[in-house]
Amino acid sequence: MADRNDGSPEAVATAETTFDAAVVAMHRQEVAAELRSRNGLHYASIGDDRLGPNLVAYNGQILGETHTTSPGAFRDWYATPLDSKNDLGPFPTARAAAAALKRGAVAHHLNPSD
Repeated sequence: MADRNDGSPEAVATAETTFDAAVVAMHRQEVAAELRSRNGLHYASIGDDRLGPNLVAYNGQILGETHTTSPGAFRDWYATPLDSKNDLGPFPTARAAAAALKRGAVAHHLNPSD
């Protein structure tokens, strides 16, 4: 649909922002689809680098994300379950943070009233 603002700097900036957000969302969905196809505990980056965030899945179920706020060699990793805004951690590695999400999911499955 044509618009009087087509081609204006504002319209181009808005389109670029929308496109960038769509690329990020598409990458996340591709990573999630790959993780859902696997058994066991797996995590993969949905960010631009190894610092995360990482999407975490266990036996095809998305459990949450891991991330770090530390740029150094010794990183503090945190886990955020899907159903919570509260971080778990810190953990020494991304794998340990992912495992914490698995433990939480298994405990919730065994006792869903928690």
